[in-house]
Amino acid sequence: MQSSERTALLSSERPAPRSGGRTAPPRSERTAPPSGGPAAQLTERLLVVGVGTDPAFHDTVAAALRDATGDQPAHRPDADPVHAETVRRARRFLNRALADQRVEQLTADTLAELPAVLAAAASAGHTDTLALLLVDAAGAGLSTDPLADTVGPALAELAERLPAGLRADLSAYTVHVYTEPERAADPTRLAPPYAVRQLPGRPELLAADVVRALADFVQMHDAADALRGSAPAQRALAGALTGFLTARAGHDWGLHYYTGSLVTGLIGELEVLAEQGGNPVLRGPSEHALAAGALARWQLDAAPFLIVVTNGMVDEFRGTLANLRESRARGFIVCADSPTDAWFPFQGTVHAAEDSREVLRARRLEGVYLDDPARLTEDLATAFEAYRADRGPVVLLVSNAVLDAATPPDLVLPEPRPAGELRVGEDVLAELARLVGQQPVRMLWQCGPLDEQQRELTYELARTAGIALADSPTRPGTVARYHRGERVPEYLGTLGMFGCSARVHDFLHQQGWLRRRADQSLLFLNSRIPELATPFQPRQLDRSLHIAQVTRDASHLAPFADLKVHADATGLLRELRDRVRVDPEVLALRRAAIDETRDSASDMVHQLPLLPMSPNYFYHHLGGLLDELITRHDYRYTGLYDVGRGAMSAIRNLPRTGTGFSGWYGRALMGDALQAVPSVALTREGNVLAFVGDGATGLVPDILPTLIQQSVLYGARPAGNLTVFRLVDGGHSVIRTYRETQAGATADRQTRVLHLLQPEGEQRYGDLTVRHRHIEDVAGCLDELGERLRTPGVVDVYSVLLSHNNEGDGMSPAGASGWQRDELHEVAFTIARTARRAGEAARRSGRA
Repeated sequence: MQSSERTALLSSERPAPRSGGRTAPPRSERTAPPSGGPAAQLTERLLVVGVGTDPAFHDTVAAALRDATGDQPAHRPDADPVHAETVRRARRFLNRALADQRVEQLTADTLAELPAVLAAAASAGHTDTLALLLVDAAGAGLSTDPLADTVGPALAELAERLPAGLRADLSAYTVHVYTEPERAADPTRLAPPYAVRQLPGRPELLAADVVRALADFVQMHDAADALRGSAPAQRALAGALTGFLTARAGHDWGLHYYTGSLVTGLIGELEVLAEQGGNPVLRGPSEHALAAGALARWQLDAAPFLIVVTNGMVDEFRGTLANLRESRARGFIVCADSPTDAWFPFQGTVHAAEDSREVLRARRLEGVYLDDPARLTEDLATAFEAYRADRGPVVLLVSNAVLDAATPPDLVLPEPRPAGELRVGEDVLAELARLVGQQPVRMLWQCGPLDEQQRELTYELARTAGIALADSPTRPGTVARYHRGERVPEYLGTLGMFGCSARVHDFLHQQGWLRRRADQSLLFLNSRIPELATPFQPRQLDRSLHIAQVTRDASHLAPFADLKVHADATGLLRELRDRVRVDPEVLALRRAAIDETRDSASDMVHQLPLLPMSPNYFYHHLGGLLDELITRHDYRYTGLYDVGRGAMSAIRNLPRTGTGFSGWYGRALMGDALQAVPSVALTREGNVLAFVGDGATGLVPDILPTLIQQSVLYGARPAGNLTVFRLVDGGHSVIRTYRETQAGATADRQTRVLHLLQPEGEQRYGDLTVRHRHIEDVAGCLDELGERLRTPGVVDVYSVLLSHNNEGDGMSPAGASGWQRDELHEVAFTIARTARRAGEAARRSGRA
């Protein structure tokens, strides 16, 4: 809108302008005191400040103040009835509420010059309070675009420069910003810390809004002072929990929260403390997202966490709570709750009708109920001891009284105690050393979580002893095809119930049959050998395989393991490195066994350029692209893999450069990996690739608003490139494969997922670019994709259009013997004959 048009719009039916116009310097215009007391008894001035260059805006504000606080409101026969009623009700209140206060108007062209205006208007003998700050955004040269906001920074600067002695609370109650009408069409919506509304087309509506805002402020003024005065200097939990975590993790621990009424004060303090300590403040679109992000950061970076949610939300973490426990993730989860004596409290979970502590105990989660400020020191000591016990997260159910309790003077943070090192008996160590160095068997190690030192030792032992390496669907990338930019020749791929690599299968099998127990040995390092980690039946684990296992947790030692090693992996690997002397013949045998395996997709569909693409075809080409980027451009990335066929195929087929995060971990919760994307992308240095099916995408909230908000507004922009591959085939592919290959059923409505394909486009949010593209044939866009994967600070979302199949990628046990394999073994015909006989028997039984 042009300036002349705005002035005319505001000027219609308004009082005549005051003498001097806008040529005079910024001025102070005093309104007459309301009836009820002489001016000599006034002790406080309430300042109403208008900011902008349009005289009509300031004149409308002045008229509104005269109507609200003058001896009599201006009488206009054609006055707007809403304006007249607003003035009547406001005067009814203000005539008594303003008994010892005076309202005065000030104006300034910009926020930058306002401190000087306020200082010049100061009056001895009065207490000045900034009651309203009314900003004409266009006239003041400011933008309220949520992602390019200049009002917020200008207000922050103003707060630093306000004159001493001026009482000012720059909040949505005091700061009102009026924008141009075209801003109403902006698709981005984010509540700012000030009130923002469209500049009314009629001056009487603007005047009515000013009257309303003044009455609101006066009503809230004293109440807000009382509430501020009752707040504690610092809440005990804020100082105690951040102090405890900082003493143990420095700036690595992260604050994750989802706000609620009872926890707002605690969260506000925690944000300040976290930012002062350089700790990331991470949010998510749901409580479940907080837990998923914390789990991913723990698994990737061993980063502890502090999660805060409001009352009644302890169940919203879903099964990810169990995954946090299983991962032994260290951190605190603060859930507001009600006192135990409350009578059926709203959103309470500990009262006469239910007790969420029983749920925590059933999940074997550490939990502490903090309901008495007098017992806070003792209860916090219990919580700290539970944290040090290394059994997973510690859940704190906290009553309102404890949430608001000030720091007790005798609260002392306990000193951390060094963890004891597990000692391995000489007999066990000697047997393991003989197995690794002298036993003439092919050897495969599947690695669970490894820290950097453990990973280096594992690679070193693999080289010197000819040990084949594999990761798992639950911990992809703990060992990988590439390490520090160099190829790892001992790495064969993934071993698991799903997604078992062709090289791993070939290494363990001969002519389609499992090799003899005497010819090979599997060692599971830092693993409890969950069902998902192997394709073997219980009988095979117990009788057909020689299995060694290394784990710190004695309860994880598997009954079918032949050599059980209860030890810390670091000390054990170091001891093996120093002790083992590898027999040259053993080394030659193992090297030959590794070389015999073929690095192959072992199917034909990965070569067929049919549309929609098969997952095999897509990942074959994407894997080749990643190989080129890694070897030619030193490309490195963190992978996030959600639960579904598409992500499992990514685990199986794509080269990795380091540890990733898998939603298949623990309870295999769809959506966990997607929800973890913001926490990972905003805290890791390199590139991030996420692989998410349409089923998981539809199950959880959209992450983009949270990601954009944190990137643009809070300075946590992704350091590398973030690419999310949405794998769209319109169904639950893993379940469909099971029904078609194991249950003999065809696809039906329970495995179908309607996906509404979003149009392609590119959008800038502040300085963050978000791009969405469709991939129909990956072979035709590899050059462009390669460039985009290396573009830092950009979010790329690809909708990958796929077809469903049950072929390859280790999704079906029978697939390992299918006709498309590189070698057709006799076992394929044995399976077919067995299936034929079973089918005939079933048909005869049906006829009978």
